[in-house]
Amino acid sequence: MKRTLKKLLAFSLVLALVGGMFAGCSGKPSSSATNSASASAETVSSAGGEGKNSNAERENVTIRFSQYANNTDDQEYMASDPILKAIEEAVNVTIEYDTGIEGYDDRLATELAVGAAPDLFPTWGAASTLRKYVDEEAVYNLSEFINGDPERYPILYKIINHPTYKMYNKMYTGNENATYAIYSFSARAYPNFNGVPAYNTDILEEVNDGVVPSTVSEFVEFTEKAADAGYSGWWPFNNKLTNWAEIDRTIANPLGTSLRTPATWDWIWTGFMPDDPTKIGTDEEHWSLMTVSDESKEVVRLLADMYANNGIHNGVGTLVDEDDGYAAFNNGTLASYGYSYGYYTQFKKLYDSWMSANPDGSLADITLGTALKDDEGNWMQIYDVPVYLGSHYFIPTSCEYPERVLDLVEFLASNEGQKLIFCGIEGLTYTMDGDDIVFDIEEITNINKHYGYPYQDTCRYVWFTYLFCTSEMMLDLEDNDWWEAVTTPYDPTMDWATGEDKEVFQYALDTVQEFVDEIYVVIPSYYGMATLDAEWADVQTKLYEITNRYLAQMVGGQLDIDTGWEQYRAEYEAAGGPGLEEAVNEAIAIARTEYST
Repeated sequence: MKRTLKKLLAFSLVLALVGGMFAGCSGKPSSSATNSASASAETVSSAGGEGKNSNAERENVTIRFSQYANNTDDQEYMASDPILKAIEEAVNVTIEYDTGIEGYDDRLATELAVGAAPDLFPTWGAASTLRKYVDEEAVYNLSEFINGDPERYPILYKIINHPTYKMYNKMYTGNENATYAIYSFSARAYPNFNGVPAYNTDILEEVNDGVVPSTVSEFVEFTEKAADAGYSGWWPFNNKLTNWAEIDRTIANPLGTSLRTPATWDWIWTGFMPDDPTKIGTDEEHWSLMTVSDESKEVVRLLADMYANNGIHNGVGTLVDEDDGYAAFNNGTLASYGYSYGYYTQFKKLYDSWMSANPDGSLADITLGTALKDDEGNWMQIYDVPVYLGSHYFIPTSCEYPERVLDLVEFLASNEGQKLIFCGIEGLTYTMDGDDIVFDIEEITNINKHYGYPYQDTCRYVWFTYLFCTSEMMLDLEDNDWWEAVTTPYDPTMDWATGEDKEVFQYALDTVQEFVDEIYVVIPSYYGMATLDAEWADVQTKLYEITNRYLAQMVGGQLDIDTGWEQYRAEYEAAGGPGLEEAVNEAIAIARTEYST
């Protein structure tokens, strides 16, 4: 992956990429590869064909590009935006930016219906929306253009003819050779998961001799000790007692079960466990819905005891949001906090909050823990697909120059285009220190703030960041197999982070690395294509409501667990729980048959 970053960062707006020019494994561009970014209109570009910038000879057209969020209030700055100008000059187009938040999706749908849609626009990856647009002949079949001129679109040609890309085509329309959208997948360079507590170091040392709990039993014992010493033991991010994910990952999953209910916005196997993990991907596999199982009942009994004794902060379900949890942690009344600390950038949010409240504090004040095991030493297992499809980008049939729009997409897929989006321009957003790239995060922030994005939390240009990768990470689509590129994006955070930021990120990365391979299980990508018939949406909604209602009452002590559990299970089954289990297993079997490659 370091070699991938090196190619992505190597500045090739003046010279075509030459593999032999890269040496070593530093992950940075070589000094011999650096050139000014200002002359992009005269460059030799990989976009638009091999060997020369064919776009310079093509008609300059205005392309209206749409992206969710941000704003276009600062028209004066947009006219001189250096990164925008570099992209426009490389493709020889003029780009108009169309954005919005409130009513954005409805507005785009209306514009598409009346023939006034942007020339390149996204939706959020809903299969039903794509099929609707195709049935209405409202969007172009991009394969006709790309396969008709592969020399003009070499990267896109490679992408859309990948077997997995065709698999998605087949899932959407039944025709693997018809590509109606540029698929943007969400993946991360590191697994993203929750269930890892962070501890107040002083309290950890006071009540547990500084020993980080490694099992569920040890963690529960720690919260009891903390409560006995006058602290609240743990606050799992759950401000309305409807978000059970943190509790599930921390307590239930390590004990071999799940409290969660399958929901329409999550993977369909949420709340399920494989009967035999060795059978995953075979005709013999079966997933059992664990939400109302006997194992889950015992977990709820454990949670109720923790809550009754302040092992779980009694504000769970009433604290307004994560900031209230941070406040309790920061003022020294809360011993541990859980909120997606399996991903390193999320941990920094806790650290930043701590330092804001404790200016004389340090990283040593917070201890990031580990995913927990059961008493037999078994790790929890998180089953996840490599990526999920986050959005579709369309070219409407009302667009008069789809080929030129594809020229833009081709350029942005190139290493040159990716570098402009995720690194910017040498001498402006970064400089070179030998072989190392040094980002000017202040300048990136200065550019982005003109579009209503003032946050200094990343080094990327706000336009086009969701195209190809919904998780907004850099891809090497030019030199890699498409599926390899989208499933292994490059996260440049550690390249622009410096000083204290880098120390915090590295600490979290190193801590998670010690156990992530034990718990994170990647399952075949076709699982992400397993879908349920629309009729099950109402069942999922009912089950979700039932679970929230009963668990809140039982954990909170308003309902006896032994009596309440039988009522819970009966209501759950009457609402369609067993039928949903059968439907999920059938959907997985169909996906395995239809879409495995």
